[in-house]
Amino acid sequence: MSVTIVNDYRLKADADKAEAMAAAAELVDDFNRNHPGVQLSLWLEDQSESLHHFHITVFDDEPALDRVRGSEGIKRFVERFYPHMDQSTHLAPACDVWLLDGHGVKKVPAGA
Repeated sequence: MSVTIVNDYRLKADADKAEAMAAAAELVDDFNRNHPGVQLSLWLEDQSESLHHFHITVFDDEPALDRVRGSEGIKRFVERFYPHMDQSTHLAPACDVWLLDGHGVKKVPAGA
């Protein structure tokens, strides 16, 4: 079963936002290059509050998540991004992935 992680980040008012977003981009690049078990890495910026960001990551399964958690890419991300962070919340529900693509909702099996 897929595992979805939702991070809700607020950056500090005096954060170096460019550095924080560069760290996020480096993490997504690391996922693409080194972690085929990452199905989706989606970063969202709140339109009404540019310091408020969401990161949604979908993993094939728990082992894929565990591999990423212990990776050098995550360590670099934490070192670069966390100094700019004011607060964070983290949700980790185990769930199936559903897609809405304008043609209805369809279930996508893990690893597809």
